[in-house]
Amino acid sequence: MQYKNTGKEIVVRLDEGEEIIESLKVICKNEGVESAVITGIGAARKVEIGHWDPKTKKYDTKKFTGLLEIVSLSGNVTTMNDEPMIHLHMAIGMDDFSTKSGHLMNAEIYPTCEITLLPISIKITREKDNKTKLNLQKF
Repeated sequence: MQYKNTGKEIVVRLDEGEEIIESLKVICKNEGVESAVITGIGAARKVEIGHWDPKTKKYDTKKFTGLLEIVSLSGNVTTMNDEPMIHLHMAIGMDDFSTKSGHLMNAEIYPTCEITLLPISIKITREKDNKTKLNLQKF
């Protein structure tokens, strides 16, 4: 992983075998980022995405492997229990040019991924909501 903090944004390059969410947590800890907007593109070889089921209050997940194009990666950084919480959604392009999308559970990069973090001045935390069982933003 390589990154550069300009003071206004953090530009990140992930390399083969690196995992997106864990890599971004490390960067946020190193750079003191508590809240940010995330955007990115790239490619992966293993991706797990999910969709929230409000009835079961769990994510239904699906894993994909192969040459996966990261068509869109977007989300945010907040803080929960004094740790960075990375919330991302991803659209991946399949080798037949179809797309799959959902809440990103994890993704292993291959060969590279380009991400930009835009820190924001307000600290946003998260708390478990008893009704939905989701970790909702708290301002």
